Amino acid sequence: MSKILVNNNSFDVEIADTGVTVAATSAYTIPPQDYATFAASSDVIKLLSTDPATLILNDGGVDVLVVSTAVDIIKGWPVQAPATMSEPFFFDYTFTISDDLPNTIFFSVVADQNLYLSRLNISCRIESFIEVKKNGEVIASLRTGAANPSASFHWSPNRKCLVGDSIEITLQKRINSPDVEVGAHLMGLSAP
Repeated sequence: MSKILVNNNSFDVEIADTGVTVAATSAYTIPPQDYATFAASSDVIKLLSTDPATLILNDGGVDVLVVSTAVDIIKGWPVQAPATMSEPFFFDYTFTISDDLPNTIFFSVVADQNLYLSRLNISCRIESFIEVKKNGEVIASLRTGAANPSASFHWSPNRKCLVGDSIEITLQKRINSPDVEVGAHLMGLSAP
């Protein structure tokens, strides 16, 4: 999934706390190494939230017109490591899928230190296909279903995730299946 800020206005739009200006009637693709900067930006959230929106988020396929969804995509699932090195961390993220389109959970390492990721667990009660990418490269494909409602991916051995790295989890449920709640759980250790 891309994060593209679209400016349909006849004037340039400055996102002051990121140092980026989106030129009039153009688009700016946020580079993965800057995801954490934009996730922490209050200015980009304000510009997406105005009525009418000063900027529109495009995910690489369609414009995301629901402000709360656009904000969730920009903010991602920020991973904040514990202050003490070699301390375990565990993050939960839960959402409901109500359409037949692929749904992406994005998170990036925004801590001051690197992380060792050990396990990612996805729970979904219906048949679904899950793809895990690190910095845009597919590193795992998983499936869930009624008989197997949970799928896990283990980084082996405890793969290092550097500050600024991004992980995307895309889940596609079977077409015409009912709304379903999905849980994503990330575990690992903070690292020096």
